[in-house]
Amino acid sequence: MYYLSKGHNMKKWERHELIIAFNLYCQLPFGKIHSRNPVIMQVSKQLNRTPSSLAMKMLNFASLDPMIINSGRHGLGNASNFDRAI
Repeated sequence: MYYLSKGHNMKKWERHELIIAFNLYCQLPFGKIHSRNPVIMQVSKQLNRTPSSLAMKMLNFASLDPMIINSGRHGLGNASNFDRAI
């Protein structure tokens, strides 16, 4: 399913994609979560996503991570209920 937002087609995240994104989040250090990271680029291609969308999803997970929060860092503030459920 696609949603139209600000002139872009946005694909709704499927559960299996969130699990893959969360698994990758658990493997990469916080400072390596960005769209130019070769691992993020490779996985995003396999998911048929942009590297930016995958990195942003991983930063949504970071916003829920007590280790990140307690260290004074933060992720993005747009985590969905679906992100929280993962």
